[in-house]
Amino acid sequence: MNGLITTIIAATAGLVAIIGGFLVSRVIAIASEQNGIKRRIKEIKNDKLAKVEMLFSAENFLFKDDLNDFVSKENIKRIILGRTLEEVIEEDEYTYLSKDQLEPYYEQLKEMYAELMELHGSTKAYYEKFSEFKKVFTDYKYPDHMEWYERIFEVIDDMAQPEAQGPFSHMKFKAIPHTLTPNTDYKDTKKERDRLNDELRILDLQLEDIMKIYNDYGKPKWVWSGLMVLVYACIVGIVYPSTLLPYPKNVYDDVLTKWFLLGLFFSQLLFLIIYLGIAMYQLTHPKED
Repeated sequence: MNGLITTIIAATAGLVAIIGGFLVSRVIAIASEQNGIKRRIKEIKNDKLAKVEMLFSAENFLFKDDLNDFVSKENIKRIILGRTLEEVIEEDEYTYLSKDQLEPYYEQLKEMYAELMELHGSTKAYYEKFSEFKKVFTDYKYPDHMEWYERIFEVIDDMAQPEAQGPFSHMKFKAIPHTLTPNTDYKDTKKERDRLNDELRILDLQLEDIMKIYNDYGKPKWVWSGLMVLVYACIVGIVYPSTLLPYPKNVYDDVLTKWFLLGLFFSQLLFLIIYLGIAMYQLTHPKED
């Protein structure tokens, strides 16, 4: 019985070593592949982050340009004359930005107009140009929009000409011709924005696909089941038989013990064969996605 038990232990140990080595190599391969996928995911996310920042910059440029188109001398005049935002949009046939987007800037233009009127009313000096005017009055509520102040200044000037009628006819402003330089970068920026949107959609699809692959690698097939088979084999083929060594005489039924140990050994062989058979079948007959 001692010879039988040691043979069973040695045979089981050999099988466990072979199957265990296969599982360890598989785990190492999976870990290596996962690291490669993680690097690719990080690259895509970094690329996406950079493109999002570029897209934000392009959209911000386009928004400012569209907003600048709204702040025309004609629309400023309409605002001064008391037109509502809806009326200004309708009369100008403006379609670039929505009413909600324009609402805060509409209110801002009214405040800027009131501010210029207040500053003008505080002095009797004559200012031929806005550049001279802003040298005297340097503190403005919206210093980032000095171009808008200049346009409002010019609109007030146009409405205050002697031939003009109304509340501005007494003002001492002189008309200043104002020309808008066409923005040659607008079309290029718009194309860049569309290109970035397309690239971001492609990156989102790539990221979605690679995350599916990563999740599949996070659930490696047959590794855990193989580990359970090895644990079972170690218990019934190594741990339990080892407790019988040295085999005591005249204590157990030798025949019954022999067949019990052989039954456990054969059961582990059966489990190993079934495991390998199912794994090989799955590998040779992959399911279509």
